[in-house]
Formats: sequence, structure tokens, C-alpha cells
Amino acid sequence: MRKANRRSLVIDAWSLVIAILLGCSNEEKLYRVSGAVTHGGKPVPKGVIHFDPQAGGPAGFANIVEGNYDTAKEGKGVRGGSYDIRINAFDGKVGPEAPFGQALFPEYTGTKDLPPHDSTYDLDVPKSR
Repeated sequence: MRKANRRSLVIDAWSLVIAILLGCSNEEKLYRVSGAVTHGGKPVPKGVIHFDPQAGGPAGFANIVEGNYDTAKEGKGVRGGSYDIRINAFDGKVGPEAPFGQALFPEYTGTKDLPPHDSTYDLDVPKSR
């Protein structure tokens, strides 16, 4: 009886491990987006780019550092499709009440169709903003 209980316990433990692994593999595939963000041709020193899906679902984002961003390094990827793009950009000059510095422009908004695979998306926010 002891052997049967031990065997049952081992089988239950392995079943739990397999169930957890299968559950993790069902996560939605998200793709990397990277690129450059400039303002009037100059790299944005610090900021955040947001990818809000128009059809619902998980939003993506990435930190902008010295004009570059990468959802695989500091952010979350996208699944592909039509996205509303939002950019908040700062001068990077830290102050007591401005941890990222002063805003370079009001929040930029636009739209972009992103592919269902890793991609690059560069954006130059015009100076008139």
C-alpha cells in the first residue's frame, strides 16, 4: 500500500508539472518592435512609446532612451494589427518634480499597422507639436 501511495503521489506531481507547462505555452505570442524616435530630427532623450491595439487585447510599450526603444529590452511586445501610437517625450534633465525632465511636446498620437512578426518602426515627431 505504501508503494502504491508513493507511486500515486509521483504521478500526481508529474501531472501537475505537465499541466503548468502546457498552461504556460498557451500564452499569446507577442512580437518585438524596436526603432528610433526623434523630434524634429533630433533623438528624444527620454520617454515612453505606447502601442494601444484598436481591436482590443494587450497593449505594448517601451521606454525610449537616447532616441531608441525596444519592447524586448524595456517593455512589452505587440501581437500585430492596427495600433494607436502614443509618445510621451522628455528632455532627460532630471529635476525635483520632473524625474524624466521637462516634456518636449504634448503627447503625440498617431496610428500604425504593425505586422505579426518582429519589426522596426521609426518615428519623427514634427517640431510643430
